[in-house]
Amino acid sequence: MTKSTEKISCIDIGSNAIKYRQYRLINKELIELDTFKRISLRLGTDAFNEGKMLEKTYQEFYLVLKKLKKHAKKKETELIGLFATSAMRSFSNREQIIKKIKKDLGLKIEILSGKEEARLLKYFDYRNHVKHQSMVVDVGGGSTEIYLADEKEEKIKSFQLGGVRILKKIDKKKNWIELEKFLKDICPSKIQNIIGVGGNAKLIIQASKKEADFLSYKEMKETRQILKNTSIEKKIKEYDFPEDRADIIEHAASIFEFIQNKFKKANFYASSWNISDGFVQKKISSAQATSLEAS
Repeated sequence: MTKSTEKISCIDIGSNAIKYRQYRLINKELIELDTFKRISLRLGTDAFNEGKMLEKTYQEFYLVLKKLKKHAKKKETELIGLFATSAMRSFSNREQIIKKIKKDLGLKIEILSGKEEARLLKYFDYRNHVKHQSMVVDVGGGSTEIYLADEKEEKIKSFQLGGVRILKKIDKKKNWIELEKFLKDICPSKIQNIIGVGGNAKLIIQASKKEADFLSYKEMKETRQILKNTSIEKKIKEYDFPEDRADIIEHAASIFEFIQNKFKKANFYASSWNISDGFVQKKISSAQATSLEAS
């Protein structure tokens, strides 16, 4: 049988950066990452300081999306979607932004609610972990999403806690209490793996300089303390952190540490899987379902 290969891509508009991922889709099933671009544009600054996207930021935002659209066209890949998360959810002028991007670039931005963002974690690839023993956690710039499933039920939740929020000192006590209450409802002995997805999780493991691919709670605590006491300049120069991650990584680690503290026997892992993978997988599954209905 001849393999049918397509190229598809998506754009993740986050609070700390804009990410472009291009995939090879083999026989409409297997996804392989082909190209990754990460462009630093901290929309969270406008979102959490101003409550809206400023005109200057819009011009930068427009140029980034224009560049990525051009790249997708050059590579002859189908741009199947642009999705935005916490920062864009917080903009009071988000509808105007969506309309302007549609008019100026012909691109449609899909703003995900916190719950919709968390639901993308359902598509996580558990090949290296036992599903019902694993909690999947995505700590971003503006929000934290958690997904947990077993034979009986799913637990899905988004919290307004993120690295940029804490950096800007606008994380609220009620959100930490909400997270604590959510975690209390989960049996501590049940969770053996806390799996961090996204770039923050990978950098925390990297910062530990540990040969193993996981951190115990004690090691997480120690790593977070090291990050807290290390200058931004050293994080960039010696740890090779991106500039726009170096100032928030200790705050992202504090969220992971808070969660792991409730499940002290669980190990913390970092996965290369991310919510863009979930977004693409969801689009593929929806297209296949539509195709079956049509036939």
